[in-house]
Amino acid sequence: MYVELKNINKHFGNFKASDNVSFGIEKGKLIGLLGPSGSGKTTILRMIAGLENPDSGEIIIDGKVINNVPASKRGIGFVFQSYALFRYMTVFENIAFGLRVLKKSENEIKERVAELVKLIGLEGLENRYPSQLSGGQRQRVAFARALAPNPQLLLLDEPFAAIDAKVRQELRHWLKEMIAKLGVTSIFVTHDQDEAIEVADEIIITNKGRIDQIGKPLEVYSKPKTAFVASFFGQPSIFKDYNKFHSFDTIPNVDQAIVRPEFVKVTKKNEVQKFKNSAEEGVVTDVAFRGSGIEITVLVNGETLTARRSFDEPSISVGEKVDVFIYRLFVTVGNYAFLLENKSIREPIVVI
Repeated sequence: MYVELKNINKHFGNFKASDNVSFGIEKGKLIGLLGPSGSGKTTILRMIAGLENPDSGEIIIDGKVINNVPASKRGIGFVFQSYALFRYMTVFENIAFGLRVLKKSENEIKERVAELVKLIGLEGLENRYPSQLSGGQRQRVAFARALAPNPQLLLLDEPFAAIDAKVRQELRHWLKEMIAKLGVTSIFVTHDQDEAIEVADEIIITNKGRIDQIGKPLEVYSKPKTAFVASFFGQPSIFKDYNKFHSFDTIPNVDQAIVRPEFVKVTKKNEVQKFKNSAEEGVVTDVAFRGSGIEITVLVNGETLTARRSFDEPSISVGEKVDVFIYRLFVTVGNYAFLLENKSIREPIVVI
């Protein structure tokens, strides 16, 4: 492992920001630290950077314990949420800043800055000031400035949070391409699930100062190991008694059931419902346009579920009675999550 954290603990007064945190990261990987506010993800990033010190445990980079190495000597690049560019410096001087600190020659500085300006696609803008750039351009400059001294590790703290949605989408794709091209080990903090799933090679889920799960995005999303991870993704409906819905195996001591929108099929009464015998009748309580489709909120057996329909399907209205089929759901027992599939899916369909 290129980066390792071993049994890291960190308190701020009575608040435990890191609770025996341990994980390893392979060289060249782009890792997403994902979790809600206050879950400890930024504290982890700041301790790796040397901006905070752990109370106990070891931080290891490339086989060396760096706990006592000053931040400036760790060879780490840091990109902040707020860009943190020097307002009175041009694009060129902002990118050159770290190289001047390292006392590189003017020729080396010119070559390296020119290389990075080309990499971030801002050629011709070297003499502009941050106020003359868009948010996306500023964040590209911040990225280049962090890369200028050739860091062994790049840390990004919510790098796209201050940027509007369309540019954020473009920058995600751009960042993933750049990291793959450069091969620099990178860790970025985000609370945006879509961002982590789209950008990261692996995701580390943080919760109340602990690591809940580590894995590839699809694996973490589709096979959550804990109750928290199962309920964290998407827009889940959470309720106690799943036995009020047809055709699921009964598991003892279940605390709650979690149903994601993609687990639910809502059909009009005159539409074909493949699993009609196991469908429930529901009443639509809300219909919302969501850009990629229509979001339907429906009340079924006293529980509110969310589902999605595409634009090319017949429209559904508030107050309409519909058929609702749940393909699968997660159930939690203590801190563990289990996926249950509707038994109707496994049974042969008899056509009469």
